[in-house]
Amino acid sequence: MRISTAMLYSNGTQGFQDRASELMKIQSQMASGKRVTTPSDDPISASAALVAQQAKSINEQFTTNRANARDALNVVDTTLGSVTDLLSYVKERAIQAGNGSLNKGDLQSIAIDLRARFDQMMGYANKSDPEGGYVFGGYRTNDQPFVGTVSSGVAFFGDQGSRAIQVSETRVIPTSNSGNEIFVNIPGINASFSTSAGAANTGSGTIDAGSVTGNYAGGAYQIRFTSATDYEVVNSGSGTQVSTGTFSSGTPISFGGVQVTVSGAPQAGDSFDIASGSSADIFTTLKGLIDTLENDSGAALTSKVNQAMSRIDKTLDNVLSVRASVGSRINETQALEAMGSQADVQYRGTISRLMDLDYAQASSDLAQRQVALQASQQAFVQTTGLSVFKYL
Repeated sequence: MRISTAMLYSNGTQGFQDRASELMKIQSQMASGKRVTTPSDDPISASAALVAQQAKSINEQFTTNRANARDALNVVDTTLGSVTDLLSYVKERAIQAGNGSLNKGDLQSIAIDLRARFDQMMGYANKSDPEGGYVFGGYRTNDQPFVGTVSSGVAFFGDQGSRAIQVSETRVIPTSNSGNEIFVNIPGINASFSTSAGAANTGSGTIDAGSVTGNYAGGAYQIRFTSATDYEVVNSGSGTQVSTGTFSSGTPISFGGVQVTVSGAPQAGDSFDIASGSSADIFTTLKGLIDTLENDSGAALTSKVNQAMSRIDKTLDNVLSVRASVGSRINETQALEAMGSQADVQYRGTISRLMDLDYAQASSDLAQRQVALQASQQAFVQTTGLSVFKYL
């Protein structure tokens, strides 16, 4: 085979380029710290690393979501803690008001204090989050959920929605509770009718808030004591006698689908009224307590204060229940965060194993490529230096 000078130079140049390309590739890998710099370097590893990187990116988004959920839940938890403290304080003031030794001025002072606490409760119910949205408005975060005053009463303009954030592939966690659940629809409070003691009562009898036990169709009733031990129940509208009985303090009295309990020692001529319509929200409870302290006295005052304390207790139980739920969700986000951190470490390890460079091996390969390039250069010099004229 005839080997031309052009072929010698072409093959030598190609050898230089191949060795130099190999050397530059290793130098590039060492500079970047990556074994796979392009998919063509290792298609299988590059594909697997892409899948791991996508999973890592999703996990990072869930990490952000968990942080946002935890921040939102902490706002709810802190606010409910303040509501709990306020309800406990209001209960203490109600207990003080139930002390029969207080005069009208003392009751008025407590009422003034409770008016301030009413406004404070409104502030908690209309709490805003760091983004300016109302925490307890449900989905209606831009609309003030609770509007009103002690005089006018309070109306709820939010909805019953609960905002949520996806914090893992399989878990969507609620980050809020509707104000309706916390402040309005209080479990255990009778919202069908109200009870009150007659203003002219002379005995020490009091009546509780009562409860619905059957098919209460509305309507007003009055329990009239014909003696200290006997009573009759009369339909206030028609004047028809509904039932009679012998009184025993603390024993429930049932009629018309409702049940009430009279305690203490009522006297002949005392009466207790049952009127349809009531509300279970905390603002109605506070308003009723304030009105009682400002206007009532005697047995009527005692009955209404006792009813208010019962409603406050149920409201406090409800707030504590909701707060426990919020606390469990905070704990869940923390547990998921720990799992997310572990997953992130695993994804990083997988990507590193597939893509990162083994510097020890790369250093050895670099030395080999440098030797190969030098050898190629020397071989080219020797080959191109061959000439028949040297032997003539």
